[in-house]
Amino acid sequence: MKKVKLGLIIFVLSVFAALAGCSKGSEETSGKSGGSEGTVEIGVVLATSGPIAQTGTWVLDGHKAAEKEINDNGGFKVGDKTYKVKIVQYDSEGRAESATAATEKLINQDKVPVILGTSISSETAAMIPIAQRAKTPLITFVAASDILTAQGASFFSQAAPANKNYVEAGTKTMKDMGMKNIAFIYVDDAWGQSYGKLYPPAMEEKGLKIVATEKFAPEQKEFMTMLNKVKAKNPDGVVLAAETELAVPLLKQLHEVMPDVKIMESGGSIPEELIKLAPDAVDGLVTLSRAGAITPEITKFQELFAKSNSYKANSFNYSGYDGIHFIVDAMQRAGTVSDKEKINKAIRDAKYKGLIGTYSFNEKGENSLVGNRAIIKDGKVIYQTVNEPLPK
Repeated sequence: MKKVKLGLIIFVLSVFAALAGCSKGSEETSGKSGGSEGTVEIGVVLATSGPIAQTGTWVLDGHKAAEKEINDNGGFKVGDKTYKVKIVQYDSEGRAESATAATEKLINQDKVPVILGTSISSETAAMIPIAQRAKTPLITFVAASDILTAQGASFFSQAAPANKNYVEAGTKTMKDMGMKNIAFIYVDDAWGQSYGKLYPPAMEEKGLKIVATEKFAPEQKEFMTMLNKVKAKNPDGVVLAAETELAVPLLKQLHEVMPDVKIMESGGSIPEELIKLAPDAVDGLVTLSRAGAITPEITKFQELFAKSNSYKANSFNYSGYDGIHFIVDAMQRAGTVSDKEKINKAIRDAKYKGLIGTYSFNEKGENSLVGNRAIIKDGKVIYQTVNEPLPK
């Protein structure tokens, strides 16, 4: 009888051991520990609600296009193991508090190896110290303020074309447009404030005079009082720093008050959307742009994007798409999907060619991407480098 009981106990223990082995195997193939086939979760924090939700939504759609493409093609390999991509995204709502809460959740609960975020500089600035403490790579492909790399965080990299890289392109464009006495109007957030600091000395050096400076809140929709005040200064040009959602009402009202003034927007707007939403107010507008001339790679992406989306791909979609592929490339070069320090080093060592240029970084995590420009003429958009002559 004792032998029977002992045999039963051994049998039960062997079953538990087998089940534990199965459980471990399932955990490994889930991807976080790395199995023969698994899923790598990439954290994403973007404002898909709030006053600047459209930009974040465009970026997220780009992320999703890359996720779908990679997974439809069987995933990606690191060593001899194959992984699918899963985006774990939280809405930052245009609020730094929500962005930081999402960052904590991604690190401590979801345990992602890397985070992409956000399209708003003030949100990203609040996320950086959290990611740095947790030694979790954080990278943005959209937020462009110079305050981000100024924090000196070794686990943060700025893959967006930075404001300070755009300033030279902007001042050259102002001169090319024949501006001399300029009104400078910018959104009062970290991105706009960065331009408010960077542009004045650069413009003065180029002999450009600022006759009026005005800033406005991200939720503002009425600008007539401000614009009439600007008009009294007799500017021959207006420089705006405004995301698409904010630029549309501003441009419409600017057209009413000063229909003949020359206008340059400093990289926050999508020109195709401006044509769609404010067609009578934007002819002749020049915007700085992360996108340049249409390349075969961009054409291929536009065709891919059109299969899953009801609108034509724009440069913020390009940045979102680049972001996921960039992280996959970094993991492949690092030889790991989970070692955050190795992934971070691979990010900083990158020389990755994406849709909007080649991503590489200096010791501060700053990139070297420079601005192109887009001209709206007769209802169409002409993309060019800043070294090309403006169209007649």
